[in-house]
Amino acid sequence: MKSLAVAAFAVLSLVAVAPAGAQEARPGPYGGFNFSQFSYDQSGASSASLTGIGGVLGTVLSPHFAVEARAGIGLNDDQINIGPTTVMVDLNSYFSGYLKGILPLAPRFGIYGLAGFTIAKFTGNSGALYLTKWESDFSYGAGVEFGLAPATSLGVEWLRMFEGSGYNLDAVSVGLNFRF
Repeated sequence: MKSLAVAAFAVLSLVAVAPAGAQEARPGPYGGFNFSQFSYDQSGASSASLTGIGGVLGTVLSPHFAVEARAGIGLNDDQINIGPTTVMVDLNSYFSGYLKGILPLAPRFGIYGLAGFTIAKFTGNSGALYLTKWESDFSYGAGVEFGLAPATSLGVEWLRMFEGSGYNLDAVSVGLNFRF
């Protein structure tokens, strides 16, 4: 988490000196990628920190509204302790669809909210037991987006990807988007 914060600060510092260019939410398609730090919390267990990379495809329908599809994979696993048992947890893959509300605050800066649906494949391994499970849930989040150039933007966001009975999965992500 600390390395993600340092990376986000470094990239945001570059935004301050980036060349001026209007990065308005004008209609049209875009795509990009993101790096995410996931936090898996389960009641009665320790937390797991996972990392992942993902891709984004979307289209801006109006200056205040977009739709997005996302897919990604986990890059590592981590252990949680449930009482005396240690379980290795892995986020194998995820797929999401979002409605994105955009509030432009300046020509190169805006905030947004996301609401949609996520499906993900998790693996748990305690040595004696191996479990693969697909989960799906309503997901939501918020972020900020900075225009780096007329067709390139940087976003930083928080997402609640899952919230189940006794567990949740959150993500903090840094990503780049490019207009087509």
